[in-house]
Amino acid sequence: MSALRFAILAVATASSLGAQVVGTLPLRSPFADLEDGQRIGVFAGWLVTGRDPLGVRPHASPILGARYDVQMGGPAYFTGRLLGIPARHDVLDPNRPSGDRRVGTASSNLIGADVGLTLAFTGERTWHAFQPLMHVGLGFVGGVGNRRDLGEYRPAPSVLYTWGFGARYATGKNAELRVDVSWLYFKLQYPETYRTTTASDNIPLRAEGTLTPMTGNRALSVAWSWGVFR
Repeated sequence: MSALRFAILAVATASSLGAQVVGTLPLRSPFADLEDGQRIGVFAGWLVTGRDPLGVRPHASPILGARYDVQMGGPAYFTGRLLGIPARHDVLDPNRPSGDRRVGTASSNLIGADVGLTLAFTGERTWHAFQPLMHVGLGFVGGVGNRRDLGEYRPAPSVLYTWGFGARYATGKNAELRVDVSWLYFKLQYPETYRTTTASDNIPLRAEGTLTPMTGNRALSVAWSWGVFR
């Protein structure tokens, strides 16, 4: 009888131990909680500019800047960025005959800022030290230190729309590496001289259509951030 009781107790104990190891052990979990707060950082990357009807958008150029992130709650973060783009653009001379109006390049330096919302796909934790992200933002962009070129064009202020994807990699308790792929949309502003011309063929640069076309641009950037005010 005691042997039977001993057998029943052994089976029950084994079942209990088996139930405790089902699933992933905490030390082996691919997820790790983040101690998020406020973060500041710097970033650098490359901007590939989109097309516009006349081809006077900035050339592909470096993009540099600073960023600020703070957790709003759950998977949501508030993000603010300052950015600078040292670039050049093609100069068009509306007084020359069509087909022969590109006469060089001029500075097309841009400075801007945006604020937005970032959402983490894994919530307040990392997966194998990574936290995949999606962000959307709204801001402004404009020219800085540029003169009007031969055709009277220079970069003008515009509303800036941004969105993209990224990933954080926790390199330590208080530091992180971040990679972002972003799309930036803003308008160009052609001068009125593009409507008229004194060229012998009398063909204006922009006979019809808007003088403020939208251009879409893609940026790949890498950032290094630090936690502050913890």
